[in-house]
Amino acid sequence: MKKSIITQKIIAKAFKDLMQSNAYHQISVSDIMQTAKIRRQTFYNYFQNQEELLSWIFENDFAELINDNLDYYGWQNELLLLLCYLDENQIFYQKIFVIDKNFEHFFLIQWENLLDKVIFDQEKKSDYHWSDLEKSFICRYNAAAICAITRESIIRGNSLEKLYSQIVNLLLAQIKIFES
Repeated sequence: MKKSIITQKIIAKAFKDLMQSNAYHQISVSDIMQTAKIRRQTFYNYFQNQEELLSWIFENDFAELINDNLDYYGWQNELLLLLCYLDENQIFYQKIFVIDKNFEHFFLIQWENLLDKVIFDQEKKSDYHWSDLEKSFICRYNAAAICAITRESIIRGNSLEKLYSQIVNLLLAQIKIFES
């Protein structure tokens, strides 16, 4: 059976909406489907359980934000889109960081993907050719730092959009150091 992305998104939105005012463990499949206004059994056509729904949300949301758009937007616009998305869904991600330890690793990988795009875009603009070691270092180093600072900001309820210019300036300064 072909899975409808629209139905999956409706279920995911209902789950996110419920997470705004409920703890993860207090939300049942029945609650999700009642909020989605879809019969309960339909949930199981798409997901085995709530953990699978949660993984789907991570993969789908970040794939749409980062991986699907990397070739269309410059990295600075992509960064801003990601930070705004995280701000809009801050309560959801505050709870996710507490209940799902695997999410932090997933989050780190998404930052690495975005930073890899930063280096790729920069390489097209300059005469400098980055070695694999340099690319790996700057992506992994900055991804870890940005992941930690955004995670902390989410948990504390601080605006991530305010980090935008600081992250951009830091990355541009580091790129200049490598290229000189």
